[in-house]
Amino acid sequence: MKNTSVKNKRHTYCNPLSIPSLPRGKDDWYPYERGMFSHENKPESVTVSDYRTISDPTVYYYDNKWYLYPSYGMAWVTEDFETWEHIKTEPYCPKYSPCITKWNDKFLLTSWNCPLYVGDSPTGPFTEMGPFISQNGTPFVPCDPCMFTDDDGRIYMYAFMGISIPGREGEFISTVVGYELDRENPTRVVNGPVTVIQQNTHENWWERQGGYHQDEEFGWVEGPHLLKHNGRYYMIYASPDTCTPNYCMAVYYSDEGPLTGFVCQKKNPLTYRINGLVKGAGHGCVEHGPGNTLWAFYTIPARSTHEYERRIGMDLVDVDENGELFCPSGVTFTPQYIPSENTKKGAGENSTHELPVNTRYIPTASSFIEGREPHFSSDESPLTWWQPSDDDAEPTLTFTLKQGTYKVTASRVWWKEQGLDYAAGVLPGPFKYIIEGYNGKEWYTLLDRSDLETDLNIDYCDFDAGICKAVRIRIVGWPKGMKPGIVDFTVFGKRYVESIE
Repeated sequence: MKNTSVKNKRHTYCNPLSIPSLPRGKDDWYPYERGMFSHENKPESVTVSDYRTISDPTVYYYDNKWYLYPSYGMAWVTEDFETWEHIKTEPYCPKYSPCITKWNDKFLLTSWNCPLYVGDSPTGPFTEMGPFISQNGTPFVPCDPCMFTDDDGRIYMYAFMGISIPGREGEFISTVVGYELDRENPTRVVNGPVTVIQQNTHENWWERQGGYHQDEEFGWVEGPHLLKHNGRYYMIYASPDTCTPNYCMAVYYSDEGPLTGFVCQKKNPLTYRINGLVKGAGHGCVEHGPGNTLWAFYTIPARSTHEYERRIGMDLVDVDENGELFCPSGVTFTPQYIPSENTKKGAGENSTHELPVNTRYIPTASSFIEGREPHFSSDESPLTWWQPSDDDAEPTLTFTLKQGTYKVTASRVWWKEQGLDYAAGVLPGPFKYIIEGYNGKEWYTLLDRSDLETDLNIDYCDFDAGICKAVRIRIVGWPKGMKPGIVDFTVFGKRYVESIE
């Protein structure tokens, strides 16, 4: 279902992305399932509270549409980045790290520890072709796979592989390996595994394990994705740990071919940010967009209920004078213009240059429960949230913008789905709300989402500018059986100074 409550005035987006119908977190029962699966029956032995998550995106640009294949569920489609449409595929759940590529007039799909599937369209339905078969005839399934079809029609697959270290139990050298697949029967390997990249913690600091990259001996490279751009092969990969804020993506490139000659680019990491709400920009991809632009899609850690709870972000990528990839605006947390033929690639040019105007301010609330005070709605942490009292029929959160007056043009709300319980019938759904501004004389409506019918855990909107000395959000509806809470409420804008003539 598409958003209909508000029209995006300036064609912008903001991280984390507003993806509708986020999938259910299933990390603790993946071991019970073979291959991809469609049902969501939680085993009785799994006692962790229900949560939703989305991560490890492969984005495929085809026929002027973007197809998003993340972990936990498939697939989401957009033409304009103002709305994503969820088209539930069969099978639905790819476990982790799905990837897709064109094969003649069909599409090949696989994912973490899964066999190969084939479909007639990018959204399937997909049927199983079987496990991959190594050159010696042994069947196997890949870890964190990527599939790539070159301009000459040859098909390649890349995956994570660990190499044991003698005498060091539990530690290994992590690598990305590549395979060439049979063009007639792509389950069969005709070349490989070939080591494409290998962890190098002594020279590549971003690969070192630990929240501060403190382990110089043990690292991790995973989540490969191959991009071909202007004749050069770029291997994008993730390091060092999906659960830490220093998770990132980095790049090797080759001018020889898709399996050999890869060297580490000097401009690394590609996506790196360790502070704020949007951080840990790892495990994703770089994909072409309109006007031959490039865009990075990445995972954002959002641990609250489960350590693997995550969201997705995206940012503009450019190529420097040496042919190396970089993000001219870095990993962003403010409004950016959506991909288009007119996207500008200069540093910062994709930004609206508006900033949060209420972050880390302490608001007042109509109510709250102990331990979930209102200031947790603006502390830039997914671990905390404001939660009103159970008997608060219309919870309200109000921010005074100190002594300033601001021209406010956009908002982002990240909801806490307290009480989510699929078995009990407490299911995800739309949160309905109204955002108002105070101009020094009266309160007026900035954004009305009281008729929202779309399930959006994170809801970003921009709207006609309002002059504000204060802003507030009124929650007027939420899913049945759930308790509303706000992980983050941010409004964006610029300082306003009235001209004096």
